[in-house]
Amino acid sequence: MLGRTHASAIAAAAFLAPAIALAAPNAAPGIAADAPARYAYFDQLIDLEIDPTMVAVFLDPAAADLAGLEVRRDLALARAGLGDASVTPSTVPGWSYVVLAEGRQSRASALAAVDALHSGGGFDMVSAVYLGQGGLPLVPTRDMLVQFRDAAAAADRDAVLAAHGLSLLEADFAGTPGLVRVRSSIDHGAAMLQLAIELNAHPETVYAQSDSIFWARRAALIPNDPLFPQQWAMNQANDQDMDAPEAWDLETGDPSISVIVLDSGIQQNHPDLTQLPGQTFASGGSGGGPISSCDNHGTAVAGCVSATMNNGIGVVGIAPDATVRSGKIFNEIFFLFFCVPFLESQDSWTVQGINWSAASGARVTNSSWGGGAASAAISSAFNATRAEGVIHFAAAGNDGTGTLGYPANLSSVNAVSALASSGNLASFSTFGPGTFIAAPGAAVLTTDRTGGDGYGGGDTTSIDGTSFASPYAAGVAALILSVNPSLTPDEVEAIMAESAVDRGAPGYDTQYGWGFVNARNAVEVAGGGGEPCPADVNGNGTVEFNDMLAILATWGDCSNCPTDVDGDGVVGFSDVLATLAAFGPC
Repeated sequence: MLGRTHASAIAAAAFLAPAIALAAPNAAPGIAADAPARYAYFDQLIDLEIDPTMVAVFLDPAAADLAGLEVRRDLALARAGLGDASVTPSTVPGWSYVVLAEGRQSRASALAAVDALHSGGGFDMVSAVYLGQGGLPLVPTRDMLVQFRDAAAAADRDAVLAAHGLSLLEADFAGTPGLVRVRSSIDHGAAMLQLAIELNAHPETVYAQSDSIFWARRAALIPNDPLFPQQWAMNQANDQDMDAPEAWDLETGDPSISVIVLDSGIQQNHPDLTQLPGQTFASGGSGGGPISSCDNHGTAVAGCVSATMNNGIGVVGIAPDATVRSGKIFNEIFFLFFCVPFLESQDSWTVQGINWSAASGARVTNSSWGGGAASAAISSAFNATRAEGVIHFAAAGNDGTGTLGYPANLSSVNAVSALASSGNLASFSTFGPGTFIAAPGAAVLTTDRTGGDGYGGGDTTSIDGTSFASPYAAGVAALILSVNPSLTPDEVEAIMAESAVDRGAPGYDTQYGWGFVNARNAVEVAGGGGEPCPADVNGNGTVEFNDMLAILATWGDCSNCPTDVDGDGVVGFSDVLATLAAFGPC
């Protein structure tokens, strides 16, 4: 990986961006400089902005030794008049980010820098940085992922590729029939985007896209008190919790049920995690563990699922005897002088990680990340593995808005919003149409990397974010499957929705989804106990006057309402009678 060159005046908090290549001044051949930038996502064309702070460059690491690449890079920057820029390597081999000096950061300056770097030669690819969803980067590389239709024979496929100047690198990529990874000779990001659009529209393809570098935002906020003395999410006096001890009386998790944590790696020798060996798909390292001092997020996420119980140390996860397994698809980033709260991946890394989850026999995945641009290849991988029986959970996000980000907004992924210890939606939590369920996500006490690594000086950390709500929900799914491994994803989701404690507006709402995830109720239902108690409208374990008030408040037609005790689609006198008959503990 290339070394760093630091300029004297650089904004340390500059937004990071992906890498793309240029072939002619400010534009690829045949593309006007002022043409809107777009990328193809299935049958849609999505507009992209250009990051004004930086550009991205690529030097093929197979072409020269490290010292030779650094000399070549520095000479090319000097020729382009960018000697005052800072250079930080990407975690994708060969790619680097050239951060423009303060005062030269504008769209026009970024395009001029791309023009100068491309025209001056010296790089194998140069590009403006494109910004996708949430202002996060999309980086077309020289490689592509192309999904051919089932009817496309190998000869037809090869003819299509040859006609577009593409050479085959790998067929049936990541175990997906018809998906190929190919390489182009294009050295311009705009040209690569255009080629992808053209090939995407070909009748033989389902989709075509660059194997893009993309940045995702960790769905976690800055850790707070690392010595937070209790795990309120499991059990607390106000009963705004997951009823974990009551669930553990019935089920603590089966070691054969694995939750794949698709993240930045899990410390493989952590003394307080019940885990199986992981797998690395990101560049550098192996075995699913962290590779840098910045790779801390995955270990904290994993502790919410399966921190070990009754071992005399640390904390406990919601499914302590189930297992987690690291699918390292991201590297966390050291940019200029800091670990920044972003994750860097490539589409091919993420697709491999998702497909490996299914191939490894895992039943559940967790994705505590989001943002960037939607990817047809990643969406297809989530959709296909869901159809194979893997249930996916993702963090809703931490921007406090009412619009879910990607991939939480996919129909094949369950979006989880975050709750504070009051049982109310955390102020930072994203929500919106498609939110599946809510789980604890504020001041969550979980595992940290041990020793001097991690977020703090201890081996646990207290942290906020939907990053930690999502694995709690995934852990409850693991408990359900531990009780009944024959359940399908649809059936697991139905149990979680049915057994959740209703919050917000009666029934489904876009802030809490189906409600506050409840481990005890979920395990009871999975074990064949039916609904914990249909007349227990507020889910507190007792049919009481408050349940009757809720019924009266929703009188009339009310499909899918929890107050419709007899399930006839109307809240009425029969529901009152059923509630009176069930008064008391249940």
